[in-house]
Amino acid sequence: MIRNLRVLRRMVAAEIAQQSIYRGAWVIFMLANICTPLISLLIWRTALANGARLPVDQRYITTYFVLLGFATMATSSWMAGFLANDIRLGKLSSWMIRPASLLVGFVANNLSEKFLKLFALVPMIGLVWWIFRDSMNVPSGAGRWALFFVTLVLGAILVFTIDILIAAFAFWMDDVSALVQARVIIGSVLSGSVVPLALMPEWSRGFIDYQPYRYTVSFPVEIVAGNLSGSELLTGLGVQLGYVVAVGLLARVVWAAGIRAYSAVGA
Repeated sequence: MIRNLRVLRRMVAAEIAQQSIYRGAWVIFMLANICTPLISLLIWRTALANGARLPVDQRYITTYFVLLGFATMATSSWMAGFLANDIRLGKLSSWMIRPASLLVGFVANNLSEKFLKLFALVPMIGLVWWIFRDSMNVPSGAGRWALFFVTLVLGAILVFTIDILIAAFAFWMDDVSALVQARVIIGSVLSGSVVPLALMPEWSRGFIDYQPYRYTVSFPVEIVAGNLSGSELLTGLGVQLGYVVAVGLLARVVWAAGIRAYSAVGA
């Protein structure tokens, strides 16, 4: 573990140095990342202003969409397709003789890109926050903010392990791109990235509240935007931790089985 952490630290530093070349691209990416929530915010605020009856108020909607861009960036993962290609094309072979796993390389890439994106995204979110500051729910204590960041970390781990699980099917399948695309589409809807889960139909509440994707984006944002009680916070955190452990163990088992079955030039 200590050796892997040292390797990870050096790989993150190398990735940051390499990706710092594309500073303009990060600004464009983060501008696109915040535009969709901002457009959604304006649409829902207009609907409320014109008498729409929603189960949440304007302050919830505003806070939710202002924080959504940050939450989706912080918990995002894009490596399933790349990892699947490395398995399918035999590039995994060269990593099997290196001192660190291929997965450590993807972790380093994920962390370094998010670190650089923060420099472009945080000022944008700060500007939007200032514009809508009179319509925001801002928790008075530091406890909810701390829990917000803890659940973001857990959400990022959950998304990353889901990607590992999907990519690992490439050990047995020629093409997993359909699975990757399905994960993106389903995850966007069920995570609350498209529509806040609080606006979902009442008959879907049981499924919506406890399906795993809620705990990747919506639940962390709800901690700040909503009025979750102490018991709801503890229950949500417990469910999130449960999903992280369960999906992590499943991904480990499937990955280990795939490594045993792996066959490529040089393997």
